[in-house]
Amino acid sequence: MKDNIVDEAEIWAYVSEQADEITRAKVERWKNSNGFDEQLFNSIVKLYRATKNPFEETIDMAEEKAKFFSSVNPIDRKRHRIQKVLKYAAVVVLFISIAGITYQNLSSNSITIETGYGEERQVALSDGSVVWLNAGSKISFEEDAPRTIQLSGEAFFEVSKDKTRPFTVETPDNVVVKALGTSFNVKAYPENTYLETTLLTGKVEVSSERYFEEKIIMLPNDNIRIAKADGIPIKSIIQNKQQVLAWRSGKIRFENTPFKSIASDLSNQLNVKLVFENKSIAGSRFTASFDKSTPVEEMLEVLKASKNFEYHLNQRTNEWVIK
Repeated sequence: MKDNIVDEAEIWAYVSEQADEITRAKVERWKNSNGFDEQLFNSIVKLYRATKNPFEETIDMAEEKAKFFSSVNPIDRKRHRIQKVLKYAAVVVLFISIAGITYQNLSSNSITIETGYGEERQVALSDGSVVWLNAGSKISFEEDAPRTIQLSGEAFFEVSKDKTRPFTVETPDNVVVKALGTSFNVKAYPENTYLETTLLTGKVEVSSERYFEEKIIMLPNDNIRIAKADGIPIKSIIQNKQQVLAWRSGKIRFENTPFKSIASDLSNQLNVKLVFENKSIAGSRFTASFDKSTPVEEMLEVLKASKNFEYHLNQRTNEWVIK
């Protein structure tokens, strides 16, 4: 019966007590049916317990902002940066910085702010806007024009309202996101095969001379993904904003995400390289959440609990081979 067929996302929702009434009833019927896959169910239970149920119901932006301003004087204060190097198997290096904000002058009035692998930063701009910068990312702007940002990597923007001056974010591929007062996330790592914008509040306009002619208007919970190969923008509605913002609290979180996409995030944020000898496993989907300080071998062991694959470290290339 169709009702006795469930997917992994529904099982995860049931195990994590996030399922709605219909999904809970569906999983219960499946557990009591002849088609019940006990090994799959137990694997997801094990995976859920291993990730310590990190999902929060809400992320309070005002609270996050208050925490930031209480601990950092973002413009005037210079702070020394301390980096910890965590090594696993003597080859996996994760850089965790507990610094405040570092400025690098490109010219007399140009500012660049960067993050290393495994770190995030919060940046207060002079116009009152706040930027959360993900690992392996960079923003640049003119000191007297903080509402015109160049982004390489991933960042979340909480924009102060100013009807006379739009706030624009431009990616290396010349995609421009324009807002007046809103909050949104932009993911534009140069190595990725796609660019992505997710809007949480307000309204933004997405344009690109390179990929498409018509401007796209986004409303809250809209997601736009643009494949670099063909430049076609695909709009969808996000179901879980916590997943979009998990990186701000130092986590790598994925929900029903292909292994190859997880590999891209590990590469971009932690400088951890995964290569797939087993092409079929590259498309397999996983749901889990890890602290960025978690050793990669520990991550792979947890994922392996729900999928059949092997892995080893290629010492010569410093790559984790999935087979």
